[in-house]
Amino acid sequence: MEVSGEETIERRKREIFSYLKQKRDWIIYLLLAGIVLVGFYIRTRNIINLKDVTTNDWTLAPDLDPFLFLRWAKEIVENGSLAAVDAMRYVPLGYDTAGEMKLLSYLIVWFYNILHFFNESVSVTYAAIWFPVMMFALTAVAFFLFARKVFYMEKKEIRNVIALIATAFFVLVPSLLPRTIAGIPEKESAAFFFMFLAFYFYLEAFTSEKFRNRIIFGILAGITTGLMALVWGGVIYVFFSIGLATFLAFILGKVQKREAVVYGLWLFSSFATMMPFSTRYGVNNLISSTSTGSAIGILVIISFSLFLIKIAKFENLRKKTGLSKELFYAIASVSVLIVLMAVAFKPDMISSQIIEIKAALIDPQPSRFGLTVAENRQPFFINDWKENFGPNIREIPLFFWLFFSGAVILFNKLIEKMSKKEKIILTFGYFIFLTGLIFSKYSSGSNLNGTSNLSFTVYFGSWLIFLGAFGYYYYKRHKREEHAVFAEFNFSYIMYFIILTLAIIGARAGIRLVMVLGAVSPIAIAFLIVKVSEKYLNEKEDMSKFIFGVIALIVIISSVFTVWVYYQSDVATASAYSPSSYNVQWQKAMAWIRDNTDVNSVFAHWWDYGYWVQSIGNRATILDGGNSIGYWNHLMGRLVLTGTPEDSKDMMEYLYTHNATHLLIDSTDIGKYTAFSSIGSDENYDRISYIPTLVMDDQQTRTNGNETNYVYPAGFGNDDDIVLEKDGKQILLPRKMAGIGAVIVTMNQSEIMQPNVIYIYNSNQYSEKIRYVYFNNKLYDFGSGVDAGVFIFPRVDLSNGQYSMNNIGAMMYLSSRTVHSNLARIYLFGQNSDYFKLSHVESNLFVDSLKQQGITSGEFIYFQGFQGPINIWEIKYPSDIKENIEYLEKDFANPEVDIAKPGEY
Repeated sequence: MEVSGEETIERRKREIFSYLKQKRDWIIYLLLAGIVLVGFYIRTRNIINLKDVTTNDWTLAPDLDPFLFLRWAKEIVENGSLAAVDAMRYVPLGYDTAGEMKLLSYLIVWFYNILHFFNESVSVTYAAIWFPVMMFALTAVAFFLFARKVFYMEKKEIRNVIALIATAFFVLVPSLLPRTIAGIPEKESAAFFFMFLAFYFYLEAFTSEKFRNRIIFGILAGITTGLMALVWGGVIYVFFSIGLATFLAFILGKVQKREAVVYGLWLFSSFATMMPFSTRYGVNNLISSTSTGSAIGILVIISFSLFLIKIAKFENLRKKTGLSKELFYAIASVSVLIVLMAVAFKPDMISSQIIEIKAALIDPQPSRFGLTVAENRQPFFINDWKENFGPNIREIPLFFWLFFSGAVILFNKLIEKMSKKEKIILTFGYFIFLTGLIFSKYSSGSNLNGTSNLSFTVYFGSWLIFLGAFGYYYYKRHKREEHAVFAEFNFSYIMYFIILTLAIIGARAGIRLVMVLGAVSPIAIAFLIVKVSEKYLNEKEDMSKFIFGVIALIVIISSVFTVWVYYQSDVATASAYSPSSYNVQWQKAMAWIRDNTDVNSVFAHWWDYGYWVQSIGNRATILDGGNSIGYWNHLMGRLVLTGTPEDSKDMMEYLYTHNATHLLIDSTDIGKYTAFSSIGSDENYDRISYIPTLVMDDQQTRTNGNETNYVYPAGFGNDDDIVLEKDGKQILLPRKMAGIGAVIVTMNQSEIMQPNVIYIYNSNQYSEKIRYVYFNNKLYDFGSGVDAGVFIFPRVDLSNGQYSMNNIGAMMYLSSRTVHSNLARIYLFGQNSDYFKLSHVESNLFVDSLKQQGITSGEFIYFQGFQGPINIWEIKYPSDIKENIEYLEKDFANPEVDIAKPGEY
């Protein structure tokens, strides 16, 4: 019988629809694709504006580190590989690239090769622009797989829905956007992909029935962990999470020989991936590191404990203690390990590890450098969490309420096999634990500031309450030999709670690490949404159904509202994530450098701008954002930027030893004075200071005859002790305890008089003359008065669409610690120097516009903050200059110079 073509088509359509009806996973993956596309759409809103005005070619979005990875990628494309020594960094020593995590640059190159295969006009820069977006799309899929695997014991539909909701939050959470947007090929854009794959593969390995699959997934987990280690130092999250989760699972009786093999395969395959490609992962470093060292220690402890359990030599002693086999032999193994470590390594190695862990939990940035870097700033709940996780309800982010509630309910799910009383007490204990962990660092101005005695009590007290309650029931059940309930704990939940806890600790430690909490917390939110909805649908009793219905409605509405606000915020942020006028100013300055300086030039400047000078200006630098030689930062801050005329010899020797040909100072260095004066200080902080900007209060202006008094309100503390002579008596104004209330400038027609500073101490006011004044392109030295100065410059106001300028509308107050500094003398005062010849001034774009309109002829303006130029000087060395090899040392001769002291910054 002959079958027509139409009948064949209809039959095939029925077969396809029948197949799709049976295999409903296609719906899940279609929804996942839609979620990924939303994230993709958001992260590409800025691409059209990523242009360099001097070349009209593509450039990266405003950031620093990505320019290094781009420069290396270009070098790999041009030469086939990365040079062993990067001569453009840390002149004259260069940088050993084997010590860096350089996989990111190679990933960019591989992505470029793919694009270039289809379109030969694609540049490396253009590929780097798209790279973080493509990696984030892959990361969203990896996150979905991990989130779904966490709930592998749930029904298939339930775990799919939880994973989809979690992924929807994941692609929208604002804290992840700056590191995954187009034009920002940062480490995290690729690292999160490997991190979630590592977690997913390890869960697959740990939960697989077939031993062959365990081996395969264990090795894959190790490889992806190793790849993450070659991209980002945040791999410590993986080592700590998997190590602690496996150790806890062992204590609960869930780890036998097969699981120990999986753990060992994961660890060794990660090391095998890491070690050949970076010298930072040598054997000694892996053993001594807190993260990898603890992971190795856990493998030893579990292996030795399993051996002791098997030979059963100490069972009588174990039974007398009432401890479980796992805990008893783990304690014995730890004791043996400590003894072996004390014998094999330095005696203080164990104590140093304990101190390092304590520092990570309490004071994670003990160095001066760590305290001065914005992304390392320690965050506080009420400000930084609110900023990263809004919208807020009564100052607390709605996102927080959702993930906090979800975490508590998920913990209750973990212990569901325990008795009702145990569940109530332990769940409440976990609630206390989360509360103490998070709110012990509530705000910098409160008693819960993270370092106060109350904060320590709340922080460690919450740990003791939770661990004490859990330990009590653990001991009690094992003593009654009712311990089977612990073996039924879901390992995937255990691992997630470890990951979440470490993410919260990280979010307390540094503002940059808030993104990790933003990445993992959506899983708890998704669980909350699904479980309260499920509870409502399954409830039979009317009143309970009504209550759960209200709760479910609140949770769903809150979640939808949060997602919608996140979407709107992300689109607005992404659309504006392109070079600003400040970046354009730098593009022009770098174009001048490319066109007007020798290719072998070496630039001296504060470290922030190193990657821009190297990558956009194509010139070598002494310092850059890698900060691999902190001592050189100290010397640049001390001898060059805050240096005084008395430091000239040392300054010139330092610059000469480093082959510096040019000095660059940027307008933002004014605001960074605290940072480099802190890092440049001695152990007693002899240089630390700041340069505050004061704005004239027009309403306090008073005229008396030919004289007019102008008042500049202040409100900041002294940076040094000041001694005043009043009525034959000396009055001490102590550092930080006394302050400056205002500066008063007197003009006699167009002639400036010696200004007065008003000091305030113990509710008393003291007026004193200021010795130095810079006004109208001239530095006045009145010969007497307090050793300080004021830098007076114009203020521009905007009213009814028109600009107006007040030539004395703003000033900078320069204390005795700043008025004689190189930054003040050559950048602000424009003084001639025997050593520095001004070669180029790159005007601020707004200032340049005012100059073109004839509104001003100067370079410094106050308009919505300080606006100033980028100045570049050619360095002129004296004929008798010599190298000083001490300035090539990499370590501080006095380590105390690098240690941050409380209250100094």
